[in-house]
Amino acid sequence: MADTHPGLGLCFFGNQLFYAVNTPGSSNRLSRIGCVDFNFNVPEALLTGREDHFPGIQQAVEKLKERFGIRHIRILSFPTGECWSIFPKVVYDEADEREAHLKILMSGTDRQRIQPTWYNLSNPDYKLLMLRDTGALGGLPKIAPSASTVDLVSEFEIGQRWISHADPGGSFMTVCCFGECISVSSFILGKLRGTTFIEFDEVDDLPYLWLHHASEQKWMQGLHDHVYVYGQQAHRFIDVLRPFWDDAGSVQKMNSLEAIRIEADERTYGFDLEMAFPAILLSLQV
Repeated sequence: MADTHPGLGLCFFGNQLFYAVNTPGSSNRLSRIGCVDFNFNVPEALLTGREDHFPGIQQAVEKLKERFGIRHIRILSFPTGECWSIFPKVVYDEADEREAHLKILMSGTDRQRIQPTWYNLSNPDYKLLMLRDTGALGGLPKIAPSASTVDLVSEFEIGQRWISHADPGGSFMTVCCFGECISVSSFILGKLRGTTFIEFDEVDDLPYLWLHHASEQKWMQGLHDHVYVYGQQAHRFIDVLRPFWDDAGSVQKMNSLEAIRIEADERTYGFDLEMAFPAILLSLQV
């Protein structure tokens, strides 16, 4: 039976919370896209669980839940709070090997705090491992205690949801811009090819850092029909990184309903729509 309750998607950039509410029964229509402003850095407050800031975020989410009759919430997680690594499939196939690699990657962390999730890749000989340390997630898991379900979604999964929603075909790359890192993922023929995130102190450092990462991860230098860019100050990241993207592919900032391929009653917004893009995809029933 189809869920008659709308879903809520959330993401956080800078001092803002972005949200989207889907229309039950519709695959591409939203009831609401909005933003809540705070006077502090929201990702930092969430990851630290600061007692002077976190309750305000929790209260804002609870108001959204009550206003729209929400039961299910999906939240974009922060790459810096996770560990991503690609391994040969033989590691995944052997339980002892899996645990040995977990121990190496999360050295010093209690095994009970580690949440491992394995993902298929376009190359079937490899697997992607995503690790979360539940003790380092701060307030994220507690942001909506009264909701029926709260799912944390890794940033590279946004590309997988884009495939289900828009069926772009061919190859594409997603670039999500956070305040202190960018998340980069590559997809080909409907499957994840590779993903990484790059931390930086200054945006102007990214050309060097991009080349450094690309020398180890060849998929970053691959051909992409489309590059989808979204998040905080996306225009600035496009200016800095465009020289490293294949000239044959289009670069699309996800800043319009047409680009995102959704319908909504509002046509204009008082914020940059590309910052709400992850929340929009997380709200959809795809």
